[in-house]
Amino acid sequence: MLEGGRISEAELVSMMLYTVMGTAFFFLPSVVAGYAARDVWLSALTGMSGGLLVALVTGSLTSRYPGFNFFDWTEIVLGKAGGKILQFFYVLWFYHLVTVVINEFDYFVQIAFMPVTPFLVFTLLLLALTGAAVYGGVETIGRLAVVFIPVSVVISAGLTVMAAGLYDFANLTPVLERGIVPVLAGTLPTAGWESEIFLGTMLFPFLKRPEKGGWVLFRAELWITFFLLVSTLSVTLAFGEETARLTLPVFSLAREINLLGFFQHLESLVLIMWYASLFVKVAVWEYVTVLGTAQWLSLGSYRPLVLPGTLLLAALTNYDMPDLAILTHFLASAVPFDLLLLTVVVPGILVLVSLVRKRKDVLKGSALNLR
Repeated sequence: MLEGGRISEAELVSMMLYTVMGTAFFFLPSVVAGYAARDVWLSALTGMSGGLLVALVTGSLTSRYPGFNFFDWTEIVLGKAGGKILQFFYVLWFYHLVTVVINEFDYFVQIAFMPVTPFLVFTLLLLALTGAAVYGGVETIGRLAVVFIPVSVVISAGLTVMAAGLYDFANLTPVLERGIVPVLAGTLPTAGWESEIFLGTMLFPFLKRPEKGGWVLFRAELWITFFLLVSTLSVTLAFGEETARLTLPVFSLAREINLLGFFQHLESLVLIMWYASLFVKVAVWEYVTVLGTAQWLSLGSYRPLVLPGTLLLAALTNYDMPDLAILTHFLASAVPFDLLLLTVVVPGILVLVSLVRKRKDVLKGSALNLR
């Protein structure tokens, strides 16, 4: 391993919660509502298939090759050359997706709170903090995730309860008004977003029991589905089909809260939750990116890459998504396919190749015994 840190199962679950919910909690209801309208909550349920498939496939790989991460599996199954080629494409993909996540952070803060502040200020502030956490190691990120989880849960639960006066259960009916097809269309971006728990495969060796990695991702997926279901139900009950027209539905929900004429204008609570969520999410993505780069280059440590990797991300972020319309379209159309291809399909192929190779080895051994 490129570092000697250790994390608990609870820490990995917390990290994966933030890895998905860090952006899905805020953006996904609007994206999915564009397909499923008032049935967006059903897509939140069916979309758990993406995360469950990741847990199943990667659980199969870690049970066969315990103590290794995804990059190790590529070399074990495909050989040194084949593994390095595949790792190269994953490293490029990691860098690209991190810039997309940072862009989501920048647009949210600028639209909601600081409309005249340049993106570069938000980017540098976030990357300075996440870079320090990444340099500290996986234990630092894991413990921060566990510390932040109660804060996020309390704020989320508080907003959900205080918004009860805005809820209209007529916004949920009729169920399946336009049939099952819109729900299935909304399932794709949901499943793609939830498949981000794939990043946990790069952290399996740091678990005290690496062979339990698939089970840990399964537990994380159940929690993700629960929180996403609560989020989509809240905004749908409050806004109905108007959810699809809202750029930041959770933020809009917090802004509409007026409880007893005292609890109102609670956007600052959303900002606190947003900063905590995005900090952990970007830290996890950045850590996996520099760790994967170091592993691809066969280095002895990932830490020499933290500073240049952070600067590269800062440079790429400000040129990747020129405006919010392009970012939103990219999140709804391209990202789900990218995620499902590289988190489900490719690992699934590795499982099949490993099964075929194992069968060939068994047959070869049987033939030798017969001689």
